[in-house]
Amino acid sequence: MSGMIGDILNDIRSVVEKSQTESRTYNKTSNYVYKPDQARFKLVIWFKDGNKRTFYSYDNQYHDKKKHVDEQNSLVKLVKLMQGHAGKYKNAIIYATLDPEAKTNGKYTHIICYTNILGHTSWNKATSFIVENRDNLLHLKKLELYSNKEHISI
Repeated sequence: MSGMIGDILNDIRSVVEKSQTESRTYNKTSNYVYKPDQARFKLVIWFKDGNKRTFYSYDNQYHDKKKHVDEQNSLVKLVKLMQGHAGKYKNAIIYATLDPEAKTNGKYTHIICYTNILGHTSWNKATSFIVENRDNLLHLKKLELYSNKEHISI
């Protein structure tokens, strides 16, 4: 029974629900722009003015000065970013890489979320998360097995 509850809490529905909550505000004081070298997810937005921007997920979290990976929370942040630009873009797609190292220069081959100019959003139903040690990770094998085999690679 507890396995079923864990599966329910760690699928794509929890990401959608968490993305609806209000984000905290930041008062950025430096001009430094951090660009990760590892990211499980990548958001690509094609704006109406012809520009294209790419945003990578920030997977590392710190709790009690210890680093752990929370890929579910990083996906929530990308969904919030995508929703924050709603009405300004033609298409927005969140991709995932199945590379265990999750390097940003790798191939992002699996679509997790797609939103078009009309606001219609489709989700990859095979997206789920598993907890290993202190890390909350994308279930790579499930995504690979149960995803639509027609990927768009960027």
